[in-house]
Amino acid sequence: MAFTTPTSTKEEAVGLEKFEHAEVNTNLIVHPIELVVGENMDIEIELANAGKGQAFLRQIEDVVLEGFELTAKPDPYRVEGQNINLKGRKLEPLKAEEVKFGLRPKHKGIFTIAPRIVYLDENGNYKTHEPEPVIIVVKELGIKGWLKGER
Repeated sequence: MAFTTPTSTKEEAVGLEKFEHAEVNTNLIVHPIELVVGENMDIEIELANAGKGQAFLRQIEDVVLEGFELTAKPDPYRVEGQNINLKGRKLEPLKAEEVKFGLRPKHKGIFTIAPRIVYLDENGNYKTHEPEPVIIVVKELGIKGWLKGER
């Protein structure tokens, strides 16, 4: 019985090449996710650059929901329609940035916050990242709930 000698192979970690350049990941935090018409809601978007290159943050798209009014601005950034202009802010490798703002619903319904973050990597290539969407339930407080002191 004969055994063959194994030949050497070059092994390489799979998927790591995407981290050679800027790679922005995000986390979307919304509180509360169930509220009443006219009640304030806080939104925080955590942006982290997990890559080895600089990221230049352009905008957060589709984050200011239609039918909601802005109650707290995301300083130092600017709201433009449903988007937040991040003014090309530089995000260094392995660094994070937070964008906080507030909204208030004008009517009841079920809404989905599904923003898209647009940024440039260090080579000027446009990239995007979409965090896990959050579903918001807005109720209308009826007279019975108001008399009972419910929210």
